[in-house]
Amino acid sequence: MYLGRPIKEYLYDLSAKRQSPGGGSAAALEAAAGAALMSMVANYTIGNPKYKDCEKKAVDILRSSEEARRRLQLLIDADVEAYNKLSKAMKECAKDAGQMDAAYKEALRPAYEVCKISAECLKLCDTLVECGNKNLITDTAIAAIMLEGAFFAAKFNVYINLKYIKDMSFIGEVHHVLQPLEEELPKLKEEILEKCEDVIR
Repeated sequence: MYLGRPIKEYLYDLSAKRQSPGGGSAAALEAAAGAALMSMVANYTIGNPKYKDCEKKAVDILRSSEEARRRLQLLIDADVEAYNKLSKAMKECAKDAGQMDAAYKEALRPAYEVCKISAECLKLCDTLVECGNKNLITDTAIAAIMLEGAFFAAKFNVYINLKYIKDMSFIGEVHHVLQPLEEELPKLKEEILEKCEDVIR
């Protein structure tokens, strides 16, 4: 859908008066960019004699960040598709509670995945700031900022869909995963930024 097209087309569609892409897809793009920055820092660390003691950690981070980037890229389009399917369901089966519950669950899944992947990557940023190439410390900081932002952006898309879901077990499961991260990630991001600022000073 969008992955094979110029970024300017995506941004134009994002700005237009149309139902998709929207905030959920944009959150996936932000998270993918954050993961890509992590990969860049890891790539500049691997093979650098100055960071030979961190080689294994950098390789592990690169493997994880690249897998995350690939998944997040797919979620840029997956969120658009999920929203379009929800819109169709709202027109065709709005009075069928069971079908609508299923439709809202499917609609929130891309954003839910963005939340979880962003959290995983932000935790890796804490290792990257310690062992990554210090010439790219600002890129590590920006990755952390983007990943935390993507988590909270996607969280809003999850919660707006949860509002219409009747399955209390499903709602409880999602809250069980996201609520601890809502408290943990801002603190972690601030700790990472403080470490980055210490390097810059």
